[in-house]
Amino acid sequence: MPEEKAPIKSVKVYPNNYEAEQSVLGCILIDGTVACELIPTLEPDVFFSDRHRKIFDACKKLFDANKPIDAITVNDRIEEDKNTDLSMLDYLVELADRFPSAANYREYVEILRRDRMHRNIISLCNRTIEMAYANKDEKQTLEFIEKGIYELSSSTRKSELVHISEASGQVVARVDALCRDKNSCRGLMTGFKKFDFITNGLQKGNLIILAARPSVGKTSFALNIVSNIATNTNPGAVIALFSLEMPATQLAQRILCDIGSIPMNSLTRGTTQDREQESLITAHSKISESKVYIDDTSTIKPGEILSKCRRLYAAEKRIDLIVIDYLQLMSGDKDRRNDSKQNEISEISRMMKILAKEMNCPVLALSQMSRGIESRDDKTPKLSDLRESGAIEQDADIVMFLSRENENEKSNGNYTVFLDIAKHRNGELATIRFDWEGQFVRFTQSEDQYINRELPQTKKFKQ
Repeated sequence: MPEEKAPIKSVKVYPNNYEAEQSVLGCILIDGTVACELIPTLEPDVFFSDRHRKIFDACKKLFDANKPIDAITVNDRIEEDKNTDLSMLDYLVELADRFPSAANYREYVEILRRDRMHRNIISLCNRTIEMAYANKDEKQTLEFIEKGIYELSSSTRKSELVHISEASGQVVARVDALCRDKNSCRGLMTGFKKFDFITNGLQKGNLIILAARPSVGKTSFALNIVSNIATNTNPGAVIALFSLEMPATQLAQRILCDIGSIPMNSLTRGTTQDREQESLITAHSKISESKVYIDDTSTIKPGEILSKCRRLYAAEKRIDLIVIDYLQLMSGDKDRRNDSKQNEISEISRMMKILAKEMNCPVLALSQMSRGIESRDDKTPKLSDLRESGAIEQDADIVMFLSRENENEKSNGNYTVFLDIAKHRNGELATIRFDWEGQFVRFTQSEDQYINRELPQTKKFKQ
């Protein structure tokens, strides 16, 4: 018996549609309106054929020079670039004659974009395979493909000019919804009533900066927000907490003290009483049922945070809040050994805003304040008091400061602090008074909201 021949595998060709490419170019050559719509929105790489890329590139140059586009002018432009072949003019005339109407040009363009996306996906996967073989750092490879996939995904969401009536219609609809239900457009409620009233909650896509001098309580304030949301205002909220300063066990300990009203000393010294043991178990049960995730990597970079949040988003289908403690401890993704810390913080701040927009959730980022406030007679925090302040102030939607009402009381277990909302892109500025309950590592909104910046230094806190 003669041996059976093995089937010959077909050669794989990158996805492309030659006829659709011809159709798009033909429509551009015969219809000036189509040319005005398509040329600014397309790139030459949407065409797979090298010849078609040359033709489109010539069309684009003519369009940019405000010159007419037809078979003759396009051929002349290609010849000027010394990029032609002997049959180019005949081919251009054939393209223009083949399509009497440009009615279906949008469908042809969608075919080109689809094939280009598939080519880009194949190219990204091939580069990832090569990196996986050659690279010893699996995290770097994972970040590479995650970033590549996100860039491909975001490249399909380009906005166009729209009439202002579309945006104003959205505003009218929002106002109407608010009139019907005051809670319809609110953000994530923090559990601090006056703050929530002023901000209408933490809004999606916003970067919120909380700044303070060391030991004033910015970490505790952020953790109070986390525990309030997870156990009270929105128990199902997905929260990602990145701590560059404290280990996860210390963060959990503070949250347990807050939720269970358990003195910190009882936990650290192991002197909890029966009632406190019951409260601890109850608090642990509440936080175990929540969707709070902690990463305490001390050397994490913005790109790594973005990568981890993408994975959490893929698993949970959403993220409601991201907390980062704190900005100045982070290092940028780029090698900036010869660059200033201010430029590095600028890069980090910009990445935090991108993170908020991509994850479509509020990002609460903690920041240190400079020492300038200590040398001033007026201790009211200012935006310029932000450490490496320029970019942080620019990128943030809300900037707020924590400061003690009376610095002489910082050694006490309980004292009063001011929360100054110094920047609020979409709302009013305000100062809110909070009481610090040191034994429970907890802030509570003061019933007395009288603000006195000229408080005598000898005044004692009322127990």
